Amino acid sequence: MKNLFKKAAPFLLFLGLSFGSQNVFAQKRIAAATQQGNGAYVQKVDRNVCITNSLLGIPNLEGGCLTMNQDKFLVTPSGNAMSVWTGTVSEANRPATRLVYNSTWTETNNDGVTRTYDTVAVTEPDGSVKLSLNDKDKGKSNGRKNGRGKN
Repeated sequence: MKNLFKKAAPFLLFLGLSFGSQNVFAQKRIAAATQQGNGAYVQKVDRNVCITNSLLGIPNLEGGCLTMNQDKFLVTPSGNAMSVWTGTVSEANRPATRLVYNSTWTETNNDGVTRTYDTVAVTEPDGSVKLSLNDKDKGKSNGRKNGRGKN
C-alpha cells in the first residue's frame, strides 16, 4: 500500500496543480476586475450603453433602446456571471403598473467566451428601469438557447 501511494502521489500532485492553474488562468482573463471576498471578481466600470428594447420590453420605446448605466458586473470563480444595469424611461413610456419582462441575451466576449444570460427587466411607474442579466452556464453556452438577442 505504501508503495502504491509513493507512485501515485506525484501524479495526484500534478493533477491537482493542473486543475488549480486552470482556475487561476480563467480568473486572470477577466479584464479590469478586482477580487472581492471568497474569489468573486467585480468589474468597476462607469459605462453607459443604449440597451436594446428586446431586453426591456417597454411598449413604444423611442429609438428602440434606452441609455442605461452598468452598476455591477460580477464573475465568480466557478464561472457564473451577473450584470446589473439601471436607467430611467421618459414620462411618455412609463407604465401605469410595474412591468416585468423576461428574455435571454447571448454574447461572445473578446476573450472568446460565449455567455447566454437569463434577463429580467423591471420598469416601475416612476420611470426607473433595472435590468439584471445572469449566466448560470458558467460561460459554457453554445449560443443555441432560445434567445431574443445575439451580439
